[in-house]
Amino acid sequence: MTKIDLTPAFLIHRRAFKGSSLLLDFFTQEHGKIRLVGLGSRKSKTPLQIFQHMKISFSGRGELKSLTTWEADDQSRNLQGEILILGMYVNELISRLLQEQDPHTTLFDVYKKFISQITKLEQQARYWSLRLFENNLLSELGYGYDLESDVNGDEIVQEVYYKHKLQFGFVRSDTGKILGKTIQLMLSEDVSDVPDVEQLKMCRNLNRTRLQILLGNKPLQSRSLFFNK
Repeated sequence: MTKIDLTPAFLIHRRAFKGSSLLLDFFTQEHGKIRLVGLGSRKSKTPLQIFQHMKISFSGRGELKSLTTWEADDQSRNLQGEILILGMYVNELISRLLQEQDPHTTLFDVYKKFISQITKLEQQARYWSLRLFENNLLSELGYGYDLESDVNGDEIVQEVYYKHKLQFGFVRSDTGKILGKTIQLMLSEDVSDVPDVEQLKMCRNLNRTRLQILLGNKPLQSRSLFFNK
């Protein structure tokens, strides 16, 4: 029988289950993505909050285990409007692309940082923070790029334009649209140093292309809520 006590986690999805129970999807620091049954959770006076860092305990036999206790380790976050949509999008990426019980401790920390700072950022910085999260997710899944060198092994140059070569990286090109400076900003991951609007769109399109390989033909529900972010 498995018994885990107070492991750091975020709730990323919930839905009704049998009777007054819920099926709860968590992204945990030590155990990756897991699905638990919350017995009687629909009647709880202190419901679990999505986007709130917490510590959870669970136990059981077989694949579907039960949430036994939880405690908030963070402030509650009532995300609204576009910020809520961005949070839903990130949660859906985790839900769709991570394997069950496959730990990603580095990505957990990146997610925690993203959630904690998203409400404090201006719009363009929020989009940039999202692009950086996508880059980290792709790297964790083995689809990351070398952001220091192009596909020929030459150092990325700030003032040069590059084309994206799918699943390989960047190649120097007079008809390229991604600036070397933008690629270097991806590497630095400084959320306060945001590319201009046009380069930010280039990063959006780049990551959508990269993610599409993993997502397949099934569209993301959250993406339908925002078409130009």
